[in-house]
Amino acid sequence: MTTENGAKRIIAEVSGHDIDQWVRTPSFTAEVEEVGDSVLSLAFMCQKMKRFTDFYQSVRGHIHQELTSWLFYRKLGADCVRSNISLHGFARLWERSAEECLADFKWLEKYLLSRGGRSKPTSIEATKFEWPDNPIEPVGPCKEAFFVEKRLLEDLERLCSLADKSGDVALTDAIQSRFLRKETRHVKSLGDLLRQVVRASKQPGLGIYLLDKELRRTDGVVPWDSGNEPRQQQDKTTEV
Repeated sequence: MTTENGAKRIIAEVSGHDIDQWVRTPSFTAEVEEVGDSVLSLAFMCQKMKRFTDFYQSVRGHIHQELTSWLFYRKLGADCVRSNISLHGFARLWERSAEECLADFKWLEKYLLSRGGRSKPTSIEATKFEWPDNPIEPVGPCKEAFFVEKRLLEDLERLCSLADKSGDVALTDAIQSRFLRKETRHVKSLGDLLRQVVRASKQPGLGIYLLDKELRRTDGVVPWDSGNEPRQQQDKTTEV
C-alpha cells in the first residue's frame, strides 16, 4: 500500500510539472528562443522597430528566415522552368537551395523542441521578385539570391553571438557545426556565380546558355563549390 501511495505521489508530482522547463537549460533563455509573441506580430508590420532586430536574433527568427528563403528559391526555380525562360540548370540550382532551406528549417525546429522550446509558425511574406524574361536577364536574380544567402549567414552569426552572450554552449556548437561552414561556402560560391553570370551576360545568349548547360551537367551543383570548402584542400607543401 505504501508503495502504491508512493507511486501515486510521484506520478502526481511529475504530472504537475512542465517537462519542457526541465529539458530547458538556464542558458537557453527566452531571448535566445524568441523575444515574445507581441514582437512577432509587430515585426511584420514595422520592420524598422528596434525589437525587430532582437526577434531576428532568436532561434524562431532564423527559422522564419529559412522559410522565407525557401519560398524565394522555390519562386526562382519555378521561373527558370517557364518555357519563355527555359534555364533548367539554374532551376535545379535554386531547387537545391530551396530544399536545403527547408531541411535546415526542419532541423532547427526539431532542435528547438529538443531544448524545451515550442513550435510557433509565423506568416511567410510572399516574394515579389520575378526572373526577367524580356530580355532574359540573369544578373538581377543571381544578385538577389546572393544577398538572400548572405542574410542567412549574417543572421546565423548574430544568433551565434547571442548564444555566446547567454552562455549557451550547446546552441553555439549546433550553429557552428551544422550551419556556419556550409553557409560561408554557399555565399562564396554564389558570389563566384554572380561574377560568372556578369561575364557571360556581356555577350547575350551563348554565355548564359553555356553556364546553364554546365549547371545541368552537375544537376544544379555549382561546379566550383567543392573548391570553396577548406576541408577539401590538400596541403601540397613539402617539409624543408
